[in-house]
Amino acid sequence: LGFEFLFGIIGTGTMRCQLLPILIFHSAATVHGAGPWFPVPEFEVNLDLAPEQRFTQVIQHFNASLWNLFDNLMPKPVLNMLVKKISSKRGPENDELQGEIRGVAQLSGLSEEAIHAAQMLYEINTLMVPWINTSWPWSNNAEGNVSPARLGDKAWPWLPLHFGCTGIVAVDKQSGTVSHARNLDFEMSKYLQPLVYVGIFTSAGKELFRSQMVAGYSSVLTGMRKGPNGYTIEINTRFMNHDSGAKKLWQHLFTEKRDLSGWIKRKVLQEIPDYEGAVHAFSSTPYAATEYNIISGVKKGTILAREPDGLAYELPLDISKQDYVIMTNFDYIWHDLRERFDPTSTAGFGKSRREGAQRILNKTDVITPQILFDVINNPVTFAKSTIFQAVMNVETGLWNVSLPACKECGGSADTTILV
Repeated sequence: LGFEFLFGIIGTGTMRCQLLPILIFHSAATVHGAGPWFPVPEFEVNLDLAPEQRFTQVIQHFNASLWNLFDNLMPKPVLNMLVKKISSKRGPENDELQGEIRGVAQLSGLSEEAIHAAQMLYEINTLMVPWINTSWPWSNNAEGNVSPARLGDKAWPWLPLHFGCTGIVAVDKQSGTVSHARNLDFEMSKYLQPLVYVGIFTSAGKELFRSQMVAGYSSVLTGMRKGPNGYTIEINTRFMNHDSGAKKLWQHLFTEKRDLSGWIKRKVLQEIPDYEGAVHAFSSTPYAATEYNIISGVKKGTILAREPDGLAYELPLDISKQDYVIMTNFDYIWHDLRERFDPTSTAGFGKSRREGAQRILNKTDVITPQILFDVINNPVTFAKSTIFQAVMNVETGLWNVSLPACKECGGSADTTILV
């Protein structure tokens, strides 16, 4: 889909590059898989500022990388046509989000339509790739169709596009604490990883929550709300049924104009301080598309498989037969055959990242944060396009985040496989 081009995100305030978090694990000799790891730039996002002013320092810092992404997508006439059509059909967002979009456009020099269209990336990628042709919902003529021939040679490196993420919530039997490990995988990683940062969202001078972000994109993909009953949240793509799911997605995005998933996560993190309240909101709030929500708290955790209008199913940690629950991008409990065609694993085509991780976890007596870090970096779990990693623990306050040297980012992976 010629859409991944628009992934970017927002943040603002004071930049703080921190090396300490990644040193927690990355000096360990037992780590296998990707490497080396790099620190994630950190910015304060002051929610007391006007929406247009929140991401000034973020865009100033990342603007060259943002333009580098757009300059390596596809012919400009096709790109401009797409973003104008998408933005127009969607219509304006709520005042706060539209203000942020407007501010990023003004700061970056990119069009407001392009930044607006970028906000719908996560919903649209649930249609699963590759797409040879896709018909947009607003037109029956040639303008409504996008194909490799129309995109031109410049788009071919991104076709087909591949997506993949891994989330694990596990309990340490010795300490009783629950940790959450996540790999965020996206195609075009060479251009997207240089846009990743951590936003520390504040109000009245205090941190409300923190989130992994991508410059130009206002929504949350990985977040943590600290506190005695705080929580973490990870969003994973859950691929929908092409035939009926696509029609519903267009309806939700362009007719009903439902709030975007990552924006919903951001508002929940901002307004709901407790795990139970967050799980309820993530379970019941209408979404535009299908997705997985992986959540951890103090001695608890769960995975929610979401349909747009509610839960498809839930995998709570406390009733799991193992000391963990895990999810990538497929309904493995229903034997989703698409998992067998997953092209993202560094272990080879068709190798299930979930099964690879489970083989390691099932041979582990005690699942510590260090073990989780090793698992998500093992080639059986690590994807070719993993652009961000996190190991989090609400009870201990652990927020260990890093940018791995993924294969498609220009890095390389260790060949040691623990099975």
